[in-house]
Amino acid sequence: MTRAHPMPPGQRRASIVEAAHALLVRRGITFTTREVAEAAGIAEGTVFRHFDTKDDLIGAVVDDVFDPGPLCREIDATPGDLDLPQAVQHALSLMQGHFESISAVMTSLHPRHRPPVPHRPHHGPPDDPHHGILAWHAAVTGSLTGLLNRYTDRLRLPVDQACILLMSVVLVDRGLAPIAGHRFSATELTDILLNGIAVAPEAPPGPDPYPSQTPSSSVLSQESPCS
Repeated sequence: MTRAHPMPPGQRRASIVEAAHALLVRRGITFTTREVAEAAGIAEGTVFRHFDTKDDLIGAVVDDVFDPGPLCREIDATPGDLDLPQAVQHALSLMQGHFESISAVMTSLHPRHRPPVPHRPHHGPPDDPHHGILAWHAAVTGSLTGLLNRYTDRLRLPVDQACILLMSVVLVDRGLAPIAGHRFSATELTDILLNGIAVAPEAPPGPDPYPSQTPSSSVLSQESPCS
């Protein structure tokens, strides 16, 4: 097996997590650390220099997929010359891709009823089983708020409510993907969000700008000069 080139510890750790992520999605939790090592081009012992156990490695994959940083940076970098529909479609497309990655990892863990990854000490707020998703939601909402604040003159709703709708449609669309008969594209979701699901009612007929001219009974008929 061809060995990978030397890397700084942080990059090496990230490459191991990336390899484990791909194996977890493809094979579920039955993957082995030897397979991770082969995919990363390293010796198996190198995996255990960065992670004490396979459970620790799986925990790192989950932590990585719930890291909102990459998504937030992409939303924050949305070009400033886009109009509202283009900006919304861009943000929805980014969120769809990120949530698909989250969904793939969690689906790989869920069917086998895997117990929670053992607790790892941290210095954050008190333990909360929803802390990861809450932190992800708060960070992404912050980036969406910054994006939509550019278009407040075009929105019918307050920005915070518009953010809730954008987040909700992606979570519902991707969350229901295994059973739904249709998966919406970012273009479709943008159209529905901005224009609704109802056909615009037909306008009632207005006054005829060119009414037919009928002779008035008060106008006397004139004889033809040829008669």
